[in-house]
Amino acid sequence: MSSNELPLSGLRVIDMADVKGELAGRLLADLGADVIRVEPPGGASSRQMPPFAPDGGTSLYFAFRNFNKRGVTVDVTTPEGQAQLRELLAGADVWIESTKPGALALYGLDPRAVSAEFGHLLVLSLTDFGQEGPYAQFEATDEVIQAMSGHLAASGIPEKPPLLIPGAFAYDAAGIVGALAVLIGLVAKQRTGRGQHLDFSVLEAAIHLNTWQMANMQPTLDAGMDPPVVRSGTTVVYPLFETADGFITMVILSPRQWFAMWEWLGRPEAFADEMWGETLTRLMNGDVLNPVIAEHFAPMLMEEAAAEAQRRGVVVTPMLKPSDILVNEHYVSRSTFVPVEVSPGAEAEVASGFMEINRQRQGFRFGAPEVGEHNAEVAAEAAEPRPLVPAAGEIDQPLAGVRVLDFGHGGVGVEGGRMLAEYGADVVKIETRTYPDFMRLVTGTEMTPSFASSSRTKRSFGVNSKIPEGLAVLKELAKTADIVIENNSTGTMDAMGVGYETLKEINPGVCMASSQLMGSTGAYADWIGYGPTIQTVGGIKYLWNFTDGDPPPGSNAIHPDHLAGRLCALGALAGLLSRNRRGGAGAHAEISQAEALVNTLGDLFMAESLATGSVQPVGNDSDQGAPWGVFQCAGDQQWSVVCVRDDVDWAALKQAMGNPEWADHPAYGTAEGRIGAREAVNAGVAQWTASLSPQEVQDACQAVGVPGAAMLTALDHMTDPQLTQRGFPLEVFQPGAGNLVLEGPCFYGSEMPTPPVHAAPLLGEHTRQICIEELNMDPAEVERLVELGALEVPLPES
Repeated sequence: MSSNELPLSGLRVIDMADVKGELAGRLLADLGADVIRVEPPGGASSRQMPPFAPDGGTSLYFAFRNFNKRGVTVDVTTPEGQAQLRELLAGADVWIESTKPGALALYGLDPRAVSAEFGHLLVLSLTDFGQEGPYAQFEATDEVIQAMSGHLAASGIPEKPPLLIPGAFAYDAAGIVGALAVLIGLVAKQRTGRGQHLDFSVLEAAIHLNTWQMANMQPTLDAGMDPPVVRSGTTVVYPLFETADGFITMVILSPRQWFAMWEWLGRPEAFADEMWGETLTRLMNGDVLNPVIAEHFAPMLMEEAAAEAQRRGVVVTPMLKPSDILVNEHYVSRSTFVPVEVSPGAEAEVASGFMEINRQRQGFRFGAPEVGEHNAEVAAEAAEPRPLVPAAGEIDQPLAGVRVLDFGHGGVGVEGGRMLAEYGADVVKIETRTYPDFMRLVTGTEMTPSFASSSRTKRSFGVNSKIPEGLAVLKELAKTADIVIENNSTGTMDAMGVGYETLKEINPGVCMASSQLMGSTGAYADWIGYGPTIQTVGGIKYLWNFTDGDPPPGSNAIHPDHLAGRLCALGALAGLLSRNRRGGAGAHAEISQAEALVNTLGDLFMAESLATGSVQPVGNDSDQGAPWGVFQCAGDQQWSVVCVRDDVDWAALKQAMGNPEWADHPAYGTAEGRIGAREAVNAGVAQWTASLSPQEVQDACQAVGVPGAAMLTALDHMTDPQLTQRGFPLEVFQPGAGNLVLEGPCFYGSEMPTPPVHAAPLLGEHTRQICIEELNMDPAEVERLVELGALEVPLPES
């Protein structure tokens, strides 16, 4: 792949995703695909989504998620429109649609039937709950998915209501994973010549990102412990400390980090004992330690404190507001934002893209289309129908034959590898006990439920690259790889002797995906951190708050680690597709974890740049409508979500509530009136929900077509009827961790076998097998290298 060539150039995508998952087409367009956004004649629903540009009519929500697309209008309710869409699909490679299951069948356009008819076509049906099951026809919003996916249950503190995540968290995550699903389908199509239908569930994709909640549930139950039902906020692991001008987040996990902090504190005698180097000791004694640290940071400025901490090797990041991020030296040094005219006379700062490939930003090239802007242009092109190549033999897993070396640690690289293993890739986790993946060790053994979830179905290769013989074997293994994924600190892979330039020399076709906290270049390129520290420096922590003036209550979620992992898989597969189509060189995709967050809040940053200070925390409220948000139900810590999108929803909700007299207030008859009286309207709904269980609220709302949902937890997911029918909870016995229930796939393909799921490997479990059977090494030499410590195998007691 040449330095200025986009990896998906030549691919044509018909994009009918609306509101949910619109980032899928946007990401494919960023990577070079010709994406044609199809809207009804009056425009897509997402054009009515806030925030808006100063002209009052240009939706920044729509604009940000539809950059780099061309736009046409098609009325699928008419025979002419149906013929027009079929012509577009005949000349396309991919069709993305998000209609409710069965909706398009009314017009002879059932996506599964169309996929079968146009055998070349890859169809992604991205729906809230999947094509079948008891929830398939439910009404949903992003907030409903947050409630049902378990994210809401983990967000906030017990003294306040659960707190919704700002932005379009669930629908944007679905867009990113939806784009990944398309690339997985395209890799299969390269081998078979045929497309297929992909059945994608937004709910299941969101559960995937829920910080290993499901994986840890069964061990909790087996230990005779009650699962947590109350929100724990920021927790003692990721505390916020106040500074003279804001807040910082600090994380100290390793002894090295602790002793660096102890030195900075002035080596206080009270904490001189070596026991303070143990994470558990610090966590158990936070009431003694944290006030001392708080006093240390109180007089400092947050950005200066973070810079000095990072210089010392202590993980600290500042809690930046959107206005801070727009002018921050690191983001400026990386050109994270570019100025774009988003409406006549209004220039906004636009997040420039989710990743770089070969140092070229895969992002903004041109603005979102006006309604029907390219009707004539697209009609005149008369794209030729795509050829159909007959499938040869039985179709295997889509990524069968693809070898991945996974150098991941924690939650980013390992989750990227997991997504590739889930669809058939041979993912080999590269490990060493001299620098182990800390997720293996957090409970004191070499296996934990969290690690098992992210490293399922992989193999493990134990190698110490600091020993020359170990590095030599690792390089031989790298010659066999199609993909390498890593999320180590900037420069670590080069220091190990397996940086991209070295790998490219020994394996020109390798496709690498790297993810660093702030990116590998820029003013903060050498900063280190974890998911919760990215939240502060990426702008979401400040916005993830109520409006009462208190500090953000926090969550134990490590977002965006899991999301960045999926971006790694996306970038790696984009390079692989380009290599396979064009032959020759691979590519290097780089994902800044902080920019992953910034880009998912792209429309909010646009709004902030247009009106400084306008983007602030809103708690559980929304400009989309009222009543809207989180409502308490009968029982302790029982909650539900109810969202009224328009006047039709309001009339239906009144019916569900039994037509109470207060709801007939004349001002409540319009969306504007209800938003203006938000507190009173929400209070009325809260009075209704207070006497019902969350399930009763969900049932009453869904019976009349109103987006409403019970707040669920991972415990609920294990027996939820929708998830159970789709085979989502998977029972796996994991050596070293016991019986686990893991999340199943979030999408299925009509031509894909059910994705395999196996236990995670022991450290070094496959070292001998790979060396002897695949690298053709002499068994005696392998044993010599094991004795030397260059190669590693499971411990004897394992």
